[in-house]
Amino acid sequence: MNPEQQRAILTLALFAAFADGEKHAREREEIRRIADGLATEAGAPDLLRLYQDVLLKRASLDSAVAALPELGQRQLAYEMA
Repeated sequence: MNPEQQRAILTLALFAAFADGEKHAREREEIRRIADGLATEAGAPDLLRLYQDVLLKRASLDSAVAALPELGQRQLAYEMA
């Protein structure tokens, strides 16, 4: 999985976590765990930047889904969300 696909999965997980309008430490820790699990040799995606992109509406669901062309990647994103 390339870095763009990793970011897309985490972006979708963040959208799901923020959907209820609440902020929970439990959700934050789970997202950090997912990011660590997706990390490659280059390291984990920049979570701070992803949080900012989602909260400031610089990221969209459509663009995140579009970055996941394979069914397996989309299923993984669904499970992580």
